[in-house]
Amino acid sequence: MSDRWTFNDMVQKAARGLGKVDAYGPRGATLVSQEEIEAMAGTLALCGVTPIPPGAPAPEHILTKFEETSS
Repeated sequence: MSDRWTFNDMVQKAARGLGKVDAYGPRGATLVSQEEIEAMAGTLALCGVTPIPPGAPAPEHILTKFEETSS
């Protein structure tokens, strides 16, 4: 089992994945690792983005209030 990420570790992994997509476009999306995708999802969740399950309608409010907490 992997060690739990710190907030900074997670955001850095997410930013590296984002950097691949930003630099290489659609090709960059194929270069993003599973770990970077998980970090992106975690970062979006912490930023208040509401997950929408497959096939479910979008909720009226997708973005909730963001509050950074220390751990």
